[in-house]
Amino acid sequence: TFFSYDDVVSCDIGSLVIDRSIMRNTLIEEFQLLCGRSGQRTVYNAIYMVGMMCGSYVFGWVSDSYGRIKALLLAVVTLSLSGTLGAFCSGLMGLHVYAFMRFLTGMGGIGCVMSSFVLAIEHVGCKYTMVIGIAIVIPFTLGEALLGLEAYFIRDWKTLQIVAHLPLLLLVGVYWVVPESVRWLIGAGRVEEAKDIIEKAARVNERDNPAHLFKATMIASSGLENTAHSESNEVKTTILDLFRITKMALRAFNMCFQWFSVTMCYYGLSFASTSLSGDVFSNFFLSIFIEIPSYIFCILVMDSWGRRPILSFCQAMSGIACIFCGLLQGQTDPGLQGLQVFLSLIGKFGASASFAIVYVYTAEMFPTVIRNQAVGTCSLVARIGGITSLLLDLLKVYWLPAPVFIMGVVATTAGALAVFFPETLGEKLPETMDEAFRIGENSNRGFCTFTCTSVKEMFSEELKTVPREGFNNQAMDVEKE
Repeated sequence: TFFSYDDVVSCDIGSLVIDRSIMRNTLIEEFQLLCGRSGQRTVYNAIYMVGMMCGSYVFGWVSDSYGRIKALLLAVVTLSLSGTLGAFCSGLMGLHVYAFMRFLTGMGGIGCVMSSFVLAIEHVGCKYTMVIGIAIVIPFTLGEALLGLEAYFIRDWKTLQIVAHLPLLLLVGVYWVVPESVRWLIGAGRVEEAKDIIEKAARVNERDNPAHLFKATMIASSGLENTAHSESNEVKTTILDLFRITKMALRAFNMCFQWFSVTMCYYGLSFASTSLSGDVFSNFFLSIFIEIPSYIFCILVMDSWGRRPILSFCQAMSGIACIFCGLLQGQTDPGLQGLQVFLSLIGKFGASASFAIVYVYTAEMFPTVIRNQAVGTCSLVARIGGITSLLLDLLKVYWLPAPVFIMGVVATTAGALAVFFPETLGEKLPETMDEAFRIGENSNRGFCTFTCTSVKEMFSEELKTVPREGFNNQAMDVEKE
């Protein structure tokens, strides 16, 4: 049914009867975001996404400049304190102070995700990069489920706010448990600290100490320092170079749209799960737990089927499910209500799987010289998608299915556009723009090609004996120079 904004019935807040069967006290009631002010709920929710957008750059810079562990600790403290202090916001300016706390919570939240993701990836070998990159999201899902469990037993919003955020300060203990990224330490020139960490790991795991690798690293670093001055005069590649070639520009715009679509559907369906027909808590738990099978699905098939077909399939599946789920909004028939919840879960499965794929796909498609900038640009567009998913809720007053229906159309379009990407499975990571441009040119892999690979072949890694003397060929070449 279509509505005009003028058709929305105004009300007197003082005459409302509050249903306390789900929550005894809510933030909406506390700050009276009701009747004519109900639209402000969406605006204040979007502030959290703005915080995530800013935090992705702030904590990315801190991580690259001062280390992964320090960035993670700063993010944990920011998330915990801002979330806890938000529970004490009251009075005339309480809502505005709470909005600022939500902004900081968004910054801290994305900082924790980014820092822990990079730290985990850099602590494992290349064989397990894809597996760990996806599997590390599963604890994120379990954390969401824990929040739902806390909300089920704690029906007061202020108490819930404190219980959900204050215990996070215990994660500061990670500083004494998890070592800094060896890759970052070497890149920062702190080779001795990296050497101490590797020696401890070798001792604990009863492996030979790969001292030859550090000697080779120091020789290579010395050689690089001697040529640093000459290289400083070279023209550096920037993100703008990605848009100078039409073929690469189309890939970049397409990938940005994929991130926009994925984030819009993921967060849109997550927030919409509590407004679907049926029990609020059951719908939330189902929406959370459906993510785990989606991540396992990606781990099992990404190296068998490829990146392009999985992304296209999952985007299209999510989009079609959202379209029909949106059209069922407002139905009172129990059967149709159950179908609506089922379609919502299918859409969340596709969105979650797509979320895991785009991280890996983007890193494999763009060259080393601008890879971080490419991921950062896509991440910025993704946050815009998250904000849009919340603002779409304002369209409900005109057409109830509009928010979820629009998300479905966007995701379906993204699924169709994903077909035009080159397949990166089996391709060497591109180092230069020219290599990135030629990805997939010599590939004979079809869109529906599926390679059956056993789990042992996918994830086993032969333990190699560490040579006690000598260097690799590259180190020897540097030494000769």
